[in-house]
Amino acid sequence: MKQNELRELIHKSIERPVRICMDDGKAYTVSHPDFALVAPDAVLLVSGPGHAFGASFVICGFEHISRVEVLEKPKAKAAKQ
Repeated sequence: MKQNELRELIHKSIERPVRICMDDGKAYTVSHPDFALVAPDAVLLVSGPGHAFGASFVICGFEHISRVEVLEKPKAKAAKQ
């Protein structure tokens, strides 16, 4: 996947979250573009509300990204009556 393609998917992650799958089996889900930065050789993912990666940040080198999945937006929970 090219840098611009991944940047566009992350930009749209508010509507459709993106899962970045690494070649070591780890996977990271991005559901808001404020928590990801696409650089020329890597993606920087930052922990925050709803984005707990087990560290403050994760650097995903493009050479180690095995695939990127576009997920369905989580359904809103029905209001209790």
